[in-house]
Amino acid sequence: MRRLSPFLLVLALVAVHGCSDPPTAPDGSAVLKKAFAGHESGRLVASGQLREGEWKISFGGYADRSSDGSFRGSWQAHLHSVSVEELAGRKFVATEILGLNFVESDNPAECIARANLYMAGTLDGVPGYHARVLAADAGKIGGNAFDTFRLVIYDTDSTPLYDASSTDTARPGRDFPAVSNCRGGGRAALAHGNVKIWFNE
Repeated sequence: MRRLSPFLLVLALVAVHGCSDPPTAPDGSAVLKKAFAGHESGRLVASGQLREGEWKISFGGYADRSSDGSFRGSWQAHLHSVSVEELAGRKFVATEILGLNFVESDNPAECIARANLYMAGTLDGVPGYHARVLAADAGKIGGNAFDTFRLVIYDTDSTPLYDASSTDTARPGRDFPAVSNCRGGGRAALAHGNVKIWFNE
């Protein structure tokens, strides 16, 4: 967990059929350990920035699954400056949360859990795009623990247009170093902000 930013947004972690992206693809159901009333599988709230040299992305959102099984949430990401020129300065806004899941830590010294979120949305108001977020909550400040985050933008035929921090050299983008060491690699450290995950029993 890093410094709180002015607004917290809930990040839901999403499992999407057909969206395979090892080693950071969803790893299956987690054993959830912390009660959080009103949210069947948990809740993720996140906001902040990725920064590396001239590159910058800001983001904020929230998502969860209600007791009736429906997904709830709101999300946006602003690609202020990125290496894929046609996306620089553009904004993704979610219109529908399509899926989420939470995966418990396999390295408690680095994180308490990872979340995976998938959503449909608009790019500068144009519909038909999708985005995927993978985020991990370090659970504390200091030491070697830090919150990590990854954003992938897909076009209308599910082709990746931009990947903020993939370890796959064939991916477009990769502007932010992948430093995560908890439930897979491929996530970058937050420059500012916070990722917070709550669990239900």
